[in-house]
Amino acid sequence: MIENRDPLRQLWQEQKVEQADLSKVSKKWRKVRLKQRCYVLLDFCSLLIPLVIIWFNAAKLDSYTMALVLGVMALSVVMVIYITWLRRFALGWSNVSTEQHIQQLQKQIQSNIKIANLSLHSVWLVMVLFMGFYGILYYFEVFPYEKWLDKVIFTLAINVVALPGVWVWASRRKKRFSKELTELNHLLQGTRKSQ
Repeated sequence: MIENRDPLRQLWQEQKVEQADLSKVSKKWRKVRLKQRCYVLLDFCSLLIPLVIIWFNAAKLDSYTMALVLGVMALSVVMVIYITWLRRFALGWSNVSTEQHIQQLQKQIQSNIKIANLSLHSVWLVMVLFMGFYGILYYFEVFPYEKWLDKVIFTLAINVVALPGVWVWASRRKKRFSKELTELNHLLQGTRKSQ
């Protein structure tokens, strides 16, 4: 019997296919998980360190300052819990099917965009809290004017140095994750159309 040789089929079968380097993928995944865990650890340390400082200086703080500081700390706790909840996809991945992995990847990228947005908006929120905090301290004359002014200048200097960096970092992350999500969605749409 004569074998019917289709030249396109033969060419397709001769194409070299690179095998996925599972060790490379595995290393990348471990790095992503480690990075997310470090972020969560840093988030919780950002809560614990101020709480320890407040605990040891509680006797020196008046009731107005203590109430303001505890209010800011309560808001910080809520934000850290929310950000940790957004990281849940990267923290909880296990051996799942490819379809589930892709869905979790999409969800984690969407969560990363939300985290970047939250970081962007936290810049102006920090400034509003800063002005409100020191405005209330000034109004209730908690500190002598000179001491109050020193604290305002010191805090303002820290904010002027740190907050623009946070803004740039968050803006770049938002753009990067938005691009990744767009590329992933285009790839998935192309894959689904070809099926």
